[in-house]
Amino acid sequence: MPSRGAEELIALLDNIQESSYRDESNSHDDRVVVAEAARRLLARLETPFERAWRLSWINSNTHTAVQIILDVGIWEAWYLSKRREISLLDLHALARIPCDLMLLRRLLRLLAAEYVIQELGEDYYGSTAFSRALGQPGETVAQTILSGTHHGLDSSRNLPRFLARTAYAEPLDPRNSSYMDLTPERLGMFERCRANPDYQASFIGFMHGLAAYKLDWTEIYDTDILMSDFDNNGEVPLLVDIGGAHGVDVERLLSRYPDLPSGKLVLQDTPGVIALARVNKKIATMHHDFFTPQPVEGARAYFLHAIIHDWDDSDAGRILTNTASAMKKGYSKLLLYESVLVSTGATLYQCVSDVSLMHLISAAERTEARWRELLKAAGFKVCKIWQHPSSLESIIEAELA
Repeated sequence: MPSRGAEELIALLDNIQESSYRDESNSHDDRVVVAEAARRLLARLETPFERAWRLSWINSNTHTAVQIILDVGIWEAWYLSKRREISLLDLHALARIPCDLMLLRRLLRLLAAEYVIQELGEDYYGSTAFSRALGQPGETVAQTILSGTHHGLDSSRNLPRFLARTAYAEPLDPRNSSYMDLTPERLGMFERCRANPDYQASFIGFMHGLAAYKLDWTEIYDTDILMSDFDNNGEVPLLVDIGGAHGVDVERLLSRYPDLPSGKLVLQDTPGVIALARVNKKIATMHHDFFTPQPVEGARAYFLHAIIHDWDDSDAGRILTNTASAMKKGYSKLLLYESVLVSTGATLYQCVSDVSLMHLISAAERTEARWRELLKAAGFKVCKIWQHPSSLESIIEAELA
């Protein structure tokens, strides 16, 4: 039996609900910092063995169970049934690909223990916000699980072997990455996405979710700077979102200025990605490879969100130079929404992103000094690095030098 003090603490923790952070304007910020405090608490409470066990066995087996139930179609069928409580037998009957009943029972037992679902009684389960999100296959949560299966997990597990073969050199060659070992053809991640629509969809779905999770960039950067001398009746666009995927960022700018005329905001990406975009009809969509010259000239701003960090200095320089060629000196702005690494106190997001770039594409996040060097080499000067205490990333504002 837990002590009285432990029981009181357990009751306090169990009383914290998502609804506690739903109504206030700063609820998202509060929820994030409370969750971070809970993560620190778990790190203090777990023994070294418990932490090793979680990293090596619990997390991986939970992801596997979630993926299997996704594969047989139970998450989606459960969600569409609109039933919040359901028996094992009824869940088994919902499977779109037949599976063994005992197999399903064993997987659900694990997922209940990890609070993916609720265990309401013997062979009787309740849904959670997470399990219901998993039941929407085209949306970000299910696609994020798939992106781990398609891209992240095998690549990260391969990194120790990859580094051992390269004498533990920092991976910076985009032609040689841990990810490339996953296929006999040694396809890079972007090549693999282009070759397989499912892999493309899961990566874009994950990136869409990540973009929606991050702080709205218009809360970090003062967009009135762009509007102050912009002619709504002119021919040039206000903003070109380069490699903007689903268009989350350009939609956010439109939400701030809903009276903008059609065509003043442009979403660019490759044909396969643009085909997945569903944006407001006011936003013009355009096929564009950022390794080719930027076709839209003289726009007030060119926006790149987490694009440059995918490439080494050589390729990043090509993207920036192609963008610079279309810009009007003294008028056009370059806005990069990117991580700016700090020397101490880097966030979990920054660190995970940095190591993910390492094994997926042999790339890296950059410090402020490296950003300034890269932009200077491409003909830019940094005007300001905009930051916000609640933001995972910064806005780097630059102009032609």
